[in-house]
Amino acid sequence: MVSVFFRRMSESRAHPVVFTDLDATLLDHDSYDWSPAAGALAALAARGVPVCLCTSKTAAEIRVLRRQLGNDAPFAAENGGVVAVPRGYFEPSGAPDPDDLVVSTLGADRRELRALAVALRERQGYRYVGFGDMTVDDVVEATGLDREAAAAARTRDASEPLLWQDSEAAERDFAARVEEAGFTTRRGGRFVHLLGHADKGDALNWLKQRFAAVHGPILAIALGDSANDADMLAAADIGYWVARPDGSYQAPAGGSIRHAPGIGPAGWAAAVEAMIDNNEI
Repeated sequence: MVSVFFRRMSESRAHPVVFTDLDATLLDHDSYDWSPAAGALAALAARGVPVCLCTSKTAAEIRVLRRQLGNDAPFAAENGGVVAVPRGYFEPSGAPDPDDLVVSTLGADRRELRALAVALRERQGYRYVGFGDMTVDDVVEATGLDREAAAAARTRDASEPLLWQDSEAAERDFAARVEEAGFTTRRGGRFVHLLGHADKGDALNWLKQRFAAVHGPILAIALGDSANDADMLAAADIGYWVARPDGSYQAPAGGSIRHAPGIGPAGWAAAVEAMIDNNEI
């Protein structure tokens, strides 16, 4: 993919780069299957369009998924708190190893976040269970992941996911106290994620700048389904809300943000195919 990318950068139009959420977007919400998007992924690869995964998952989890997807692009983990670039990826003459990653932390250290989660629960009585409280078996039960993937999900650098068991009002109060402490929260799928002030939008901009610094104008395309994707879609030149499992959308379409015509990976594929048909990619 990289060599095609560099050949296409000689064209005058901005080169597209796709930034995508995983759970309930590129991956099915329940089965984590991505096969409905396989054809669209192949079409992007044939056009030399990098697909940068931007997810709440950890770098350890993404390493496995990238091999399954045949993906060699940079990615963002832990809701933008961590970014990883294959060493030499932005060198036109290089042949980077997709598993030799240069990792940068944009967000807060996980130990600070974990300490805050414990302190607020003890002082305020919020009901939640953090990943730091969970065993591998607990993560399997909460997520449906297999044991290997669940172990990878517990290997965190810049986030603490909380399995929320309290009310929406309590969640709002919790979020306000987190902000007062200098951190932030994002709701993503099954969890409230406790983070530093770096999000998927920050990660998109960080990576877009590196693409553009070497190769010229970039058209950033982002796809997601949940509240923790809002910053990424807002930062993109074209954003797509993918329909959630019940067929609803996280937010209205408008401006540069559109609705993908479908749920999960099928909706993801339909959005990509529409952009290809419209010569946007």
